[in-house]
Amino acid sequence: MTQTNAVTTETDAALAVLRSMVGIADATVERGTAGLTLTQFRALRVVAERTPVTMRRVAVELGLNPSSVTRACDRLEAAKLLQRAANPLNKREILLAPTARGRRLVDRVDHDRRSVLADVLDRMEPRAREHLARVFGAFADAAEAALHPGADTAR
Repeated sequence: MTQTNAVTTETDAALAVLRSMVGIADATVERGTAGLTLTQFRALRVVAERTPVTMRRVAVELGLNPSSVTRACDRLEAAKLLQRAANPLNKREILLAPTARGRRLVDRVDHDRRSVLADVLDRMEPRAREHLARVFGAFADAAEAALHPGADTAR
C-alpha cells in the first residue's frame, strides 16, 4: 500500500467516524431540545461550560459571526435557557449564563450521548475499546491543536 492510499484510507475511516458522531450529536439534540438547532445547542453548551461568557467569546468558540450568535442567543433566551446581564466591569459587554433549565438540558443531552456511545462501545471487543480510548484521546488532542493552533492543548 502506498503512502497516498494509507492516508486516504485513514482519512476515509476518520470521515466515517465523524459522520457517525455527527449522527449521534444530531439525534440526541433533536430528541432532547424541543426544537433547538444544533447551532443553538452548541451556543448553549459554550455558555454552560464558560459561564459567565460574552457573546463575542461564544462567536469565537463556535467560529460563527456575531450576528448568528446573537440570533441563537435570542432564541435561547426566549426559551428561558439562557440569561443575559450587563458586565459590571465593562458596561458595553453583555454576559451570558445558562438558566437552571438550560443547564439541565445540556446535562440531559450529555447523558443521552453517553448512553448511545456506551451502547456502541458495548458492541466492541474489550481490547478494541481500550485501544479506541487511547486513539480517541490522541485524536482529540490533534484535532484541538489543528483547530486552535498556538493554544495550550495539554490535558
